[in-house]
Amino acid sequence: MYIKLAFSIIFLLLFNPNAFAESSYFKKCVISNAVSGDYIINIDRKVIEVTLEAVDGTIQNFTDKIKSIEKDRIISEKIQSQKGENIYFQYFLNAETKTVTKLQFKKQSGIDMDLFKLNSKRESYCSDVKSGWDKVKIEEAEISEEQKQILKAQEKLKEEQNKIVECQGADYKQWTKCKGKFKSETGHEYDGIFSKGKILKGISLYPGGAKYVGEFKNYMPHGYGTFIWKNGDKYVGQWKQGKSHGDGSKVWKDGRKYFGTFENDKLQGAGTLFYPDGKKYTGEFVNGKRHGKGTFSYPDGTAFIGNFIAGQQDGLGECVNRDGSSLPCQSKSDTQAENFSGKDTKNISLVAKKWVRVSQFESNTKKAKKVTDKLKEDFEIEASKLCSETGKYKVLKKRIEILDLDETPAYGLETKLQIGIDGVVECI
Repeated sequence: MYIKLAFSIIFLLLFNPNAFAESSYFKKCVISNAVSGDYIINIDRKVIEVTLEAVDGTIQNFTDKIKSIEKDRIISEKIQSQKGENIYFQYFLNAETKTVTKLQFKKQSGIDMDLFKLNSKRESYCSDVKSGWDKVKIEEAEISEEQKQILKAQEKLKEEQNKIVECQGADYKQWTKCKGKFKSETGHEYDGIFSKGKILKGISLYPGGAKYVGEFKNYMPHGYGTFIWKNGDKYVGQWKQGKSHGDGSKVWKDGRKYFGTFENDKLQGAGTLFYPDGKKYTGEFVNGKRHGKGTFSYPDGTAFIGNFIAGQQDGLGECVNRDGSSLPCQSKSDTQAENFSGKDTKNISLVAKKWVRVSQFESNTKKAKKVTDKLKEDFEIEASKLCSETGKYKVLKKRIEILDLDETPAYGLETKLQIGIDGVVECI
């Protein structure tokens, strides 16, 4: 193999931004009156090295994995706590505010996934902070690393070609164990190593302006190689009978980037798709679309975790807020906060007395519809009471929320939900 680059190595290269980050740390963080902490960020290994020191000199050392790197924040993975089997914690290192925010969760069973209910939140101030990472440069490195690998592959090919004799004669069908170049009747140009009249590896220039560098079978990309379209789109990875198939990465001219598996020239299986506006989807794909379980992350730090069908969110999932807390939801809008500053606002939160079945809630039928309608009616009554001085109000926000789940109801086998209504009104 003249290209020994495997997909796993691509990932290591793309997400190994050590060259772009100086030593980064959060030191002298006041955890409590008795404990202080230092957090050393090792971007090369994607871990946080933690040292906790008590006033009596006792020292504890931990190494926690990094979940994500943002412009001003480093977020750890959820870590199981020694306080209980279902207790987890996660912390956020914020360079802008010089704080470490630790969240504690209780793991609960959800629908098709684990849900984490926020139990407590603690924020610690750090007097010595250095943030040396650069998210933009790390992301820009993805393309430059691919370019380097393509150049290396081409250089390797030239080295192999220099060791092989030139093909003799004009009939390429007779060429074997030699290097040669010819142009087919269809306008395709081939330059590479030939055996038994067929190119094994080399370069192909297409009539429309596209270019392929890699391995061939029956004059089609097959094995490992790089294809660059005339419009600037580029694929690096495995091929099968002329189509992208297996592990690979693709970059589109519009700024989209995908790392994962392909089948028959389409995104298929597990992968991560980056969007030009900062959004990201990590999960399952079918026939080129988001389909199955996945996580859709937004630039503001929020995310939706759940099921997708043909590219669209489907049913109940988990919405993750900026601080890492989460709640069952059906829409990403549940994670967004509105700004009602300067208005005479009243908050309203009501809880339904009766639980409803998931299927009825999703279809808004039967008992679930009656409970939902009653909540909306009670919301209007409460708004009138709160704005009784004028008797007039404007609804700024009103939404039905899932507050709790019961997967083992007293009767019936279907999961039941406790729902409520949350909103804001402005007295006018």
